[in-house]
Amino acid sequence: MYDDFLTKAQDQSTNSFVSESKILERLYTLGKAVVITTTNLDYIAQNYASIRSVIEKLLNSKIWHLDIIEEGINTQKELCSRNIADCDFHNLVDSNFKSYKGYCFVMDSGIHYLLENGRISQAVEACLQRTQNMIEQLKLLYQLNRIEEVFDHFCVSCKHGLNYNKCFDSNGIIYAHIKEQELRNMLLDYLRINMKGSVQTEFCTDFENDEESVDIYLNDGIEEAIIEVKFSFQKEYYNGKTNYAFEQRVKAGFEQLDKYAKHLDKDGRQMHYGYLYIFYKRNDLNSENIAKIIENELSNDLSAHFRSLYTNTITNDLGEWKCC
Repeated sequence: MYDDFLTKAQDQSTNSFVSESKILERLYTLGKAVVITTTNLDYIAQNYASIRSVIEKLLNSKIWHLDIIEEGINTQKELCSRNIADCDFHNLVDSNFKSYKGYCFVMDSGIHYLLENGRISQAVEACLQRTQNMIEQLKLLYQLNRIEEVFDHFCVSCKHGLNYNKCFDSNGIIYAHIKEQELRNMLLDYLRINMKGSVQTEFCTDFENDEESVDIYLNDGIEEAIIEVKFSFQKEYYNGKTNYAFEQRVKAGFEQLDKYAKHLDKDGRQMHYGYLYIFYKRNDLNSENIAKIIENELSNDLSAHFRSLYTNTITNDLGEWKCC
């Protein structure tokens, strides 16, 4: 089918042949947020000119869905406002189209790719294609006050293949050697690429006790932050022997941040942000459970120093990671 698509994908305005990735790229340059579904890639090639014409007229402020059949556009539907974060856009695509039996062209600011039966298609050049806009965006280094945007980008990248092969065996089980240090290093590497200033490990918060060192320390020349990394993997998803409950890891993470906060205050050092970052894979959690657990743990007896340091808890669900 792909060979047929390559020969039939013809831009009627220029009579030049384009591959499926080029069609996606040309439609992407129209600057709209669109998901195009079809059961046959040939239908997009055959109706390229009319599809382009319709997309050109779509409102920029909305995310759209077009379904293409042999005769052309079958349905045109507004999905939601475009004013959502990148990770929310990917979640929208996942929730609406991961069970779709066919092909989905997905495009929005900075990213475009092809899904085949709910999975990213490796038939398209560079499994997850990013446009020049996204490349330029990722080359911009972020100040610490925008670190949560980088956390979002990291999470989305993990969902689309980043680090999957490092963590999972051929049966989709997490390797036994994957523990906090390995997970910390994956996050650390991403932060080093995307954050301004210094990103370090083993930053000591207590001059009198070398053991009191945080997982990740950041300093952009204006502000400073620390990140404590934890993980919680259910036994059936993990070949290792450390099966902490999610509640235990939140509690332990907060207690560790509490210690750091007290040591920093004792030494007269100011830290602007303090994060707990938890990697997890479990079937007994949802977003409401997680929020409730964090809320409950925050209601415990934590110091005023902790509360002046603590910023947020970030979670990364390995159950959503996909092999690219």
